[in-house]
Amino acid sequence: MRLSFIARTPGIFALFFASITVESKGGDFSLSWPTPNASFAKGLGYHAFLQKTGPDKDFSSGAFGCVRNNGYKFHEGLDLFPVKSNSQGKAEDSIFAAMDGLVTYLSHKASDSAYGKYIVLEHTQFNPIIYSLYAHLDKISPNLSVGKMVQVAEPIGQMGNTASFRIPLDRSHLHFEVGIRLSNQFDKWYKRQRFKTPNKHNNYNGYNLVGIDPIKFYSEYQKKSFRTPAEFFRNLPTVAKVQVMSPKTPFLASRSSALMPSPPTPKLIKSWICSFGPFGLPTRLEPSASSFDGTIRILSYDEKHDSDFCRKLMVRKHGKLHPSEQLETYLELIFLD
Repeated sequence: MRLSFIARTPGIFALFFASITVESKGGDFSLSWPTPNASFAKGLGYHAFLQKTGPDKDFSSGAFGCVRNNGYKFHEGLDLFPVKSNSQGKAEDSIFAAMDGLVTYLSHKASDSAYGKYIVLEHTQFNPIIYSLYAHLDKISPNLSVGKMVQVAEPIGQMGNTASFRIPLDRSHLHFEVGIRLSNQFDKWYKRQRFKTPNKHNNYNGYNLVGIDPIKFYSEYQKKSFRTPAEFFRNLPTVAKVQVMSPKTPFLASRSSALMPSPPTPKLIKSWICSFGPFGLPTRLEPSASSFDGTIRILSYDEKHDSDFCRKLMVRKHGKLHPSEQLETYLELIFLD
């Protein structure tokens, strides 16, 4: 796949992957690296673009997955370091939209979230609809507002170190995610949990967002192994498949019909067969006319593709498989009444 650089502002360049044609209402599917760092496109390793969590940590600590606290803490995205900083170590990199997208959330107050100042774009031209998230920003572009469309590789902010906790200036970076939003009534679920702090981000709270590995997404795009995000999802292994008793069509299924095999017939729906990929990404929601005693039953489990430590989807209790607390949370959000 040809790689090229597109100038969006004087002197600033965003790495841009040449477009491939896809069958979607959005036309060509173009993908941009979210920072000016060209190292990933050149095939360089983690050391060339990932921000590690400390001087004595491995660069993989800035990657996606169970990469922190000896594998027991999950990291939902990538931490990308700057290619340009001032004499005080302050990052000066612009941040770019990974794909054409709709601005659906802007958080301007750094102390309101571990994400600091952050932007969420939703890519409604795709089915399933995916999001991209850009966090720890120093600045959000003044041209952005909720409801505005942005183009792939368009500058949307500036890299920083903002968060509700302290990030040293010399470890300024972009936290970058791509994934799926589970619910449109997240605040209802949040209030049921009786957390001590209010939900200040409505449906764009991190609990409601399930990420995919951006490195895998970009790498497979380079290889032309998928033409749409839906194909990427279908190519992921099914780690867990469960059946949930519910006659209602979930928001996620109605919003992203590509997750369903065919349009459901409401009179026949008694339950849903739900497939989950690595780390709990929902990859298929299938309406079913069958019923069973109880609310959830396990249909299949591929233990070799499940995590060893954090973000497990199944756990064993007294020799019997049970959905993990994490998977139960995802199911609660998907089937939120």
